[in-house]
Amino acid sequence: MKICVLCGGWSREREVSLRSGKNVHNALLKLGYDATCVDMQKDFEDQVRGYDLIFIMLHGNPGEDGRLQGYLDLKGIPYVGSGPTASAIGLDKLLFKRIMGSEGINIAPYIYFDANENLDSIFSRTRKKLGDFPYIIKPVREGSSIDTYIIRNEDELKTRIQQLLEIYGDGLIEKFIKGRELTIGVLGTGARSFALPILELQPVISEFYDYEAKYTKGGTRFILPAPMPEETYRKLQDVAVKVHRTVGARDFSRVDMILGEDGNYYVLEINTIPGMTDTSDLPAQAKVYGMEFEELVDFLVKSALERYGN
Repeated sequence: MKICVLCGGWSREREVSLRSGKNVHNALLKLGYDATCVDMQKDFEDQVRGYDLIFIMLHGNPGEDGRLQGYLDLKGIPYVGSGPTASAIGLDKLLFKRIMGSEGINIAPYIYFDANENLDSIFSRTRKKLGDFPYIIKPVREGSSIDTYIIRNEDELKTRIQQLLEIYGDGLIEKFIKGRELTIGVLGTGARSFALPILELQPVISEFYDYEAKYTKGGTRFILPAPMPEETYRKLQDVAVKVHRTVGARDFSRVDMILGEDGNYYVLEINTIPGMTDTSDLPAQAKVYGMEFEELVDFLVKSALERYGN
């Protein structure tokens, strides 16, 4: 069986994707698979031809938003991970929030804005719905906390709104929830999916778990498993699995949330292609669960192959 580890691409997460892809490729070789690491180009059709399975390790567009998955489905090419719909929901934070809200899953209060609205109107809606500062502002469709900022006053808010409008054309403003940053990996598909140990993230070099804290060695302290009462621990794991199943994620995902000082949880997002770098969350959680990196990669390959009847 020939496996293509598809990584790289041209998103702003390219370098992280290459690191993830290299790690997965090395693990596949150690496991005895016939695997090739491929840096995705815009004319990628020939790059994926002739393989029995594509192991997608692309972070951001267009590998994580469902477009690549849709192409592979049309061509009948098997791949690891979520399908087009779950991928699109996972990368689109606005759509994700709306679905979570409809399912009774706690999310932070937020507003959406785009270029059709003037700044005064955005300010007014923000203060009315979210109350006093601080806020979090972020792009709707971006990963790795790129262009995500804590906002503490109106001048910062104005600057960052204009920045996001210039780059993306829209954005989200959320109420800043003070509490513990948690992330929970989920493995499997449908009724057979299960949660990994809960990881608490304590950034050392940043105010929150931003891009630098994520991918700088030593930039974040991992507390694993996160200490909390057993009842709370199980509840949050159940929430992560519910999120995974609600969006239709397959094989693996990672659900990020805040455990607020008020005792409530607030789901932030789901990542349908979690990082697999040396500093990534999911491999660390899997290791505490009892899965070494190669075992995790093997699990994902077999989970995908089982879905395709192989």
